[in-house]
Amino acid sequence: MTAWMYRFLIMGLVFFGITPASRHANDDQPGLLNVHLRDYCDPVTFAAIGCVRTVTPISAGVITFSGFQAELGADKSVGAWRFVPDQAKAEEGLSLMLQNLGGETHTFTRVREFGGGFVAPLNAASGNPVPAPECARMINGQLAPQPPSPDNIFLAGNSSATGPLVAEGQSAKFQ
Repeated sequence: MTAWMYRFLIMGLVFFGITPASRHANDDQPGLLNVHLRDYCDPVTFAAIGCVRTVTPISAGVITFSGFQAELGADKSVGAWRFVPDQAKAEEGLSLMLQNLGGETHTFTRVREFGGGFVAPLNAASGNPVPAPECARMINGQLAPQPPSPDNIFLAGNSSATGPLVAEGQSAKFQ
């Protein structure tokens, strides 16, 4: 696996869904939802595999690369690598505001169905061997990321961006 592949560890590991709320939902539901993209990479052990932080993360890095691999192998996910919140419901449409609290670039991609990302070893370890087509494409027989778009956002460390709009009555999945 090449070093650049680890720079996007969130792909295939974190899933997020928005569904229309029931008619009994709280009427105070805001039209803006803040979503935090989190990782807790230990800078020393992740740098050893080529993940050099481009900025100092907002969230401290305490999970070693070997700890990441062990948890991923045992649980098929890593609890510290996630979107917060990981689910939301709203009767009205939602505008998403994304904030990457980590020190590396992560992605936030609208998908039809959850699946793997563009890092084949992470897909295998997480039990998602089939990449979501919105996340990955094949180039010369190798998985590669889909290019950035309004529904496939590459968010640099310690940065924020406006995410995709989820229209009223629409369900959406992001990974």
